Amino acid sequence: MQSLPNNWQDIQPDVVYVVSLVSGDLQVSFSAEQIKLGIKYDQQGKHLKSITKGMVHPRGSVGLVPSQEEGYDVKSKVLGKGGDRRFHAKYIDGILHFPGFVTEH
Repeated sequence: MQSLPNNWQDIQPDVVYVVSLVSGDLQVSFSAEQIKLGIKYDQQGKHLKSITKGMVHPRGSVGLVPSQEEGYDVKSKVLGKGGDRRFHAKYIDGILHFPGFVTEH
């Protein structure tokens, strides 16, 4: 498996990427719609960097936090510019998949 690229333009739809975390490897994939949203709203790649942090405390941290949206497991959280959007994901067969659902909170 390939490592997660640092920018949205290098990500291919539905390819499984691996992220090495302290707690073990995390497999992630992205839909074509999610890639479009990432290119549009995350030019600095902050959301991609948050994925590489894994699960973090919801307050004052950059990373993945639990999603409050029904049907989704986690959301990316970033601080500062670009921090007003959250990309939501759900686990499908052990792979964290970002289908292209974004909220502004």
